[in-house]
Amino acid sequence: MTRAEPMREFNTVTAHFGSAAVPGRIEALEGGRGMMRVSLDEVTPGVGEGTECVLEMHDGARFRFTVTEWLEGDGNELRMKLLGKA
Repeated sequence: MTRAEPMREFNTVTAHFGSAAVPGRIEALEGGRGMMRVSLDEVTPGVGEGTECVLEMHDGARFRFTVTEWLEGDGNELRMKLLGKA
């Protein structure tokens, strides 16, 4: 993101799985253990437990995460654990 680009809506993210960039949203931070729930706007084949990604936050900050769980339900909601800065 450059200075000329407007900041995206708060809590929006882009999940980078290799060459795939999937928009989504942070649904909840869970207990201060570096865990969060993220819902993705589209299904991403091959993503499951243990898959690593880079989450680009609404302000352009980037962090490495691993998928710990694909949550039950109608949406594409994942539980993720923070690994560190990207």
